[in-house]
Amino acid sequence: MYGFTKLAAAALAALPLASALPLLTPLAAFHTLAISSGLAPGQGQAPKCNITQANLAADLPANLISLLPPSDATLSQVTIGFGTQNYTCTNGKFVNVGALAQVFDISCVQELPAISASISAVINEIQGLNGGIALEEMLAKMAQWAGFKLADHYFDTSSGSLAPVFNFQVSGGDFVIGKKVLDIADPFNPVVNVDWLQLSALAGDAAKFLVREQTAGGQAPATCTVENETLQVPYAAKYWFFA
Repeated sequence: MYGFTKLAAAALAALPLASALPLLTPLAAFHTLAISSGLAPGQGQAPKCNITQANLAADLPANLISLLPPSDATLSQVTIGFGTQNYTCTNGKFVNVGALAQVFDISCVQELPAISASISAVINEIQGLNGGIALEEMLAKMAQWAGFKLADHYFDTSSGSLAPVFNFQVSGGDFVIGKKVLDIADPFNPVVNVDWLQLSALAGDAAKFLVREQTAGGQAPATCTVENETLQVPYAAKYWFFA
């Protein structure tokens, strides 16, 4: 069921080495450094486009409209992330211990309905498969349509507990540490695809709200037998950032 061999190889090859990631020093210090260095206080310097036609509600099934952020939140970036969901075997079950991914800007293609539909179709194609599919093809399409690396996504404990971080240092921006507001099982294939989420900002200025949807992959097997065994499961997801 989890025939992600090629997907895993491509995803891991696409990720930077751990040593190349931003240092996991306290993010408050990075925030101060970013501002003092004249970096953007929010998201990185991605291509700026008219994204008024980008509509998260149109992406969501009718029964998942609750994932929408408050009505006064303003959409600022539409992205797609590629990487791995990471697990450790604990008492016979794989426990999620975070994720490691790269986030690419696709804002400039969101205003083109045909291309936006193609992006969703590519993700849905992965959602519908149990076997391996070459992530190289997906990455190539993303590079053609957008290709701007916006942020590194990882987890750290600078907020006092393990929490998701989106660090825009790579594109000259700030960071955001997310706090889960809403967690809904993937409506297509929840055994294979990780949940859809709404996050609010716990710290950082890169966003006030984030929504993860259109997920593909990332779920671990239901059980495990080797205590403390680690597992990295490739995934892709669409991330919407709101100011």
